[in-house]
Amino acid sequence: MCSGSKMLSLVSELAKAKSEQNILAALAIYHPEIEIVSPSFSAVAKGREAVAQQLNVFFSLFPDYEVSLEQHAVNENVMLATGQVAVTANIPGRECPRIRLPVFIEFHFRENRISKEVFYLDAGMVCKKSGIAPDHLAEATRTFVT
Repeated sequence: MCSGSKMLSLVSELAKAKSEQNILAALAIYHPEIEIVSPSFSAVAKGREAVAQQLNVFFSLFPDYEVSLEQHAVNENVMLATGQVAVTANIPGRECPRIRLPVFIEFHFRENRISKEVFYLDAGMVCKKSGIAPDHLAEATRTFVT
């Protein structure tokens, strides 16, 4: 079982790595059997390779992604955290403003690593604040998938 302070330390390291778009550093924090779920983006990735690919697509779509965590709560092997995300959508042919949105993230821990991350960022609000249609976001996402 992971202590609350260890959980916070891992999550803080992950937030820093992801704010730097450092996929290798993020993978080093995740459990080898990591699962990332982004319900609003209809994305699920399981295992290091799939997670690396999903992060690559996400950081291509939001190359200046920055997250700050504000509050958290721990219950056994789960941490719930709230915070803010700042991003500029990279939509070909469109100039998008940098926006700031609330985010809710659920972290599960196993063997002193983050084994599951459920990332609740509202894609509809990303589109609305960025001045783009959901189709623009979906089309841009497809262009970054390899």
